Amino acid sequence: MSGHNVLQEIAKTTELEILDPGSGGTIAVDRSFGICPVVTGGAEARKIASPQRPGIIISICLKTDGGDLTLTGEGSEILNSGLGTETTATFADAGDLLTLISIRKGSTICWSSLASNGVAMS
Repeated sequence: MSGHNVLQEIAKTTELEILDPGSGGTIAVDRSFGICPVVTGGAEARKIASPQRPGIIISICLKTDGGDLTLTGEGSEILNSGLGTETTATFADAGDLLTLISIRKGSTICWSSLASNGVAMS
């Protein structure tokens, strides 16, 4: 694999879609560049697994809207939006999207918001 096209090679060889674990479940983070389309059937919550290393990129989107989705971290890590330290991301409408990257913050590894479309952080 050549350095100039590493992202294209990863995208071709890795299954990108991560299965929605269902209401109350934890979204597995077993690859970078994964996307988890979530379907809600009322107000539901999900957790995102703690990152094991910095540099992992993952996206969560609300595929269909049967109710709001509340996303929190699995452990003590935070969802660091850059605007402050938040612990919750709320998806209200189909198409809402949150892309996270794992970063080192002090001695911990946490999720930081890379991009957001329609997701409220609190």
